[in-house]
Amino acid sequence: NATTGENATTAENATTEDQISSTVIENLARPGFASMYEMRANGDTVPLNYNLMGGRLVGILADPSRNSLDLAVDPSADGGAMEINLPRNVIDSKFSDGKDRDYTVIIDGDRVSGEASGICIGTCPNIFNSFKESQNTGTDRVLTIVFGPESRFIEIVGNRGI
Repeated sequence: NATTGENATTAENATTEDQISSTVIENLARPGFASMYEMRANGDTVPLNYNLMGGRLVGILADPSRNSLDLAVDPSADGGAMEINLPRNVIDSKFSDGKDRDYTVIIDGDRVSGEASGICIGTCPNIFNSFKESQNTGTDRVLTIVFGPESRFIEIVGNRGI
């Protein structure tokens, strides 16, 4: 039931607890990445580009035994959203036939699902703790992850890399 006006997005019967400001999505959707985290993996420094709104990134660790990246975040009181570029040579998720498969995303120990229709704006069944693959190239994949105000630990699990 979302409608858009000249400068605003509104939704019938929505509250601020179940919607994301359209400015969050607009800022994350801008081309390029505003920040870079230099992660250490297997003795090498690996740059990971990201955008973050609503909080800050505390750190990223690679877990080669699980083919995962473990992100520590400090969200704002309203939660946050992160867009992270995942180089395929660092972490990837593929079927045995070589086709891409979804990453597994776990927030504070609970597996979350990707929203097939994308990140929801307006009235949403579960605005927090969702993710979407927002870009896919031969060298990189980009995830957009929305997390709640209590979230502290995000794990991105693939089956190749690190």
